[in-house]
Amino acid sequence: MTDRTILLVTVLALALAGCVDRGGWKPATQRAPRSLEAARSLAGAPVDAAAWPQDAWWRRYGDAQLDALVAEAVKDSPSLTTAEARLRAAQAQAVAARGARLPSVSLDAETTRQRYPEHYLFPPPFAGSYITDGRTALDFSYDLDFWGKNRALQAAARSGVQAAQADQAAARLALAVAVVQAYIQLDLQYALLDVTNDNLKQQQAILDLTQQRVAAGLENTARVKQSEGQLALIRAGLAFVQANIELARNQLAELVGAGPDRGRDLARPRLAAPDSFALPAVLPADLLGRRPDVASARAQVESAAYGVKAAEAQFYPNVNLTAFAGFQSLGLAQLFDASDRIIGGGAALSLPVFNRDALRGNLYTRQAQVDQSVAQYNQTLLDAARQVADVVANWRALEYETAEVRSALDDAQRSYDLTTERYRAGLDNYLSVLSSENQVLLAQGLRAELQARRLTFSVDLVRALGGGYAAPAS
Repeated sequence: MTDRTILLVTVLALALAGCVDRGGWKPATQRAPRSLEAARSLAGAPVDAAAWPQDAWWRRYGDAQLDALVAEAVKDSPSLTTAEARLRAAQAQAVAARGARLPSVSLDAETTRQRYPEHYLFPPPFAGSYITDGRTALDFSYDLDFWGKNRALQAAARSGVQAAQADQAAARLALAVAVVQAYIQLDLQYALLDVTNDNLKQQQAILDLTQQRVAAGLENTARVKQSEGQLALIRAGLAFVQANIELARNQLAELVGAGPDRGRDLARPRLAAPDSFALPAVLPADLLGRRPDVASARAQVESAAYGVKAAEAQFYPNVNLTAFAGFQSLGLAQLFDASDRIIGGGAALSLPVFNRDALRGNLYTRQAQVDQSVAQYNQTLLDAARQVADVVANWRALEYETAEVRSALDDAQRSYDLTTERYRAGLDNYLSVLSSENQVLLAQGLRAELQARRLTFSVDLVRALGGGYAAPAS
């Protein structure tokens, strides 16, 4: 490229520097995690710098069967396969974007047989004859990328890879959470089965006692029918709980990517519920590097911003250097003779003039993508902060409810025992026994549900804190 050409390109670029039509666009404001005030909402919650969950966080529940289910689920899950495919596609785009910044070299060979016209450039004996010509050469090209379009596209692709990596981690976390929560529901149904079986035994004992009292003339037969009806309702409830156990097993089998028979192999869960919880010291600021969905949303914002830079660079002149070296001849016999060698080079200048509407449309589209990705990032960050606050609020309520239900269960059990003894001694009626029994059943069911809620809230906290994810260093 001559000095005069370089000067011409520079003058044209300066003349067009102000010709990028941004349409008065100002990018949407991206929220900072530290701007989300949560001190009062999280006040009083225990704080521990080591409270971030570990990668295999489900192991803390102490159930080997659960560990095996999660490992099985993340091994061949369709959702994880999809996320992995998206990651490979993003990585391939990054490779292609990197290649656009490097010189291009290709080995080209071509041959053509044609009849040359008699009244054209070629003299006899070529004129009017069929001749086979050939060319083989190394062709070089290099985009100088004065305005950074290729650099911006490469940066956008790198951010796309980061987003895909975070999405893969988010898919893995979502799957593990789904498996653990389904397992907790299976555990709950077994606990409710225990309550129902206990109630069935109690009601059978009451029926036997009532029949004895009727035989002794101390009670009428209507009480027997009432007791038998209550027993039938409990058996119906037992069938309902057993069906729920089967449904939970089927759900777990689906989550691990197996047929329903996989659920038949599951033994009763043996989960250890955490007694307490703690939050990391810096929240919600540290969620940015700990939540895969937040990290993905941020990377998507960065990728969209680089896309805008690439779209703006298309308004400027594009300069490509080209060169070639090889052999070319009319007739293949002498193709590789030294006298038929060719070598050359040059520069190509591309300047957008009449397609600026298309460039503006592309730029405006990229700008809209930035605003959309910023809005998604802000919403994801807000959701993350809310989820942490929700866990704290739920756990506070759970502690209070647990204490009250424990007290209610103790009182109901004492009342039931005393009422049964009084009924046995003829000092109380059947309705009093039935009322006391219902209170015990209600309290036992609430205790089982509170235990399941404690486990569920601990999983919610793990999910809210990112499930052991750590954003890779930039």
